[in-house]
Amino acid sequence: MTTPVPRAPFSAETHDLGVCVLGPLGDDVEEIAGRIATLDPWASMGRPTSSFVAYMTRPMAATFRYAVRLDGRPVGFLSLRYPFMRGPYVEVLALFEEAQRRGIGRAIVEWMGREVEGEATNIWLCVTDWNAPARAAYAALGFVEVGPIPDIAILGQTEFFLRKALGPPLL
Repeated sequence: MTTPVPRAPFSAETHDLGVCVLGPLGDDVEEIAGRIATLDPWASMGRPTSSFVAYMTRPMAATFRYAVRLDGRPVGFLSLRYPFMRGPYVEVLALFEEAQRRGIGRAIVEWMGREVEGEATNIWLCVTDWNAPARAAYAALGFVEVGPIPDIAILGQTEFFLRKALGPPLL
């Protein structure tokens, strides 16, 4: 009798979510990085494109990075760490304007929940205190502010740590 090999969350290279496709970064890394640098909170922080290119291409253990594509065009970027406190931690979820308010963020969060089903019970992220649109979007997706973390990204600025509970704690 053969024992089935368990599927590792986030291990597939490409994920078709219906409303978008998450896939490997390609030759368009600089284009994606340049567009992220124009979005808040990163634009307000003054993060240059080069810092995103370096971040997006630097190998990091337990980190999964995806271009978000719609009809083959890049419309965003996702970077997450797993495992992290009984679930994935979203380091970056950046959706360009043409991808916002189309259900893509919701599809990505729901996909993360499916990927860790039976193994984890949380999804985590941080959001900048003054980024009201992002805070409202995450609240609508079921994230709850756990607490403030001052000075973690920029001195004098506070990030809020958010949690989306996927279910009761696993034993």
